[in-house]
Amino acid sequence: MVPDLFLAAVVALLVTLAMGYFDGAESRRIRADARAAAKDGLTLDERIEVVGGSIRRSTLVELPILVALAGAAVGLACRNRRWAWLTAVGAILPALVMGIAFFIDRPIPAGTLAAAYTTLGVATALAGGAVRKKLMPAPVTDS
Repeated sequence: MVPDLFLAAVVALLVTLAMGYFDGAESRRIRADARAAAKDGLTLDERIEVVGGSIRRSTLVELPILVALAGAAVGLACRNRRWAWLTAVGAILPALVMGIAFFIDRPIPAGTLAAAYTTLGVATALAGGAVRKKLMPAPVTDS
């Protein structure tokens, strides 16, 4: 179990680094959109919508992709297939926390997002484990 927990920690670190990369790109995109909004003379509500669009893009596109990739990586690399789902939950925690942080003041969307991310991570981990089982050679038996 310890190597699988180490795997979850490594995948979680990679997810965190990828989120940092996406966050940097998102910050540049928000600044560019805000500059364009300032030049066009947009209202405060329209400028807030630029930030809201960024949050929607993160929670509906980028973070689910990271969760799916993390779950699949854990499923493919996990030594004990029976615990791949739990290892995947550990691996997706950074993305899960980030997604919930966007909706911390609204419990129903935050809970829905947590359930969706967890289901996606566990499903891709189980699928990765099934693929690994198919790819592994059959065990040798003595006759």
